[in-house]
Amino acid sequence: MMSAESDMVGVLGDKEQAYPIKRVLDQESRKVVGWLYRWNTGQVAVMWKGERCESVIYE
Repeated sequence: MMSAESDMVGVLGDKEQAYPIKRVLDQESRKVVGWLYRWNTGQVAVMWKGERCESVIYE
């Protein structure tokens, strides 16, 4: 299973559908920097708006 910190990269394989389950916010500014998605396979991955952010919270 992929961790929430993993980027959404690579071949889709069995992954066909993903649903957003949480927003990823910059810890300091609280601005949305991405979304946490759950794939139909059960894997969870972050889709970043731009560059990956290190200090984040999930809401």
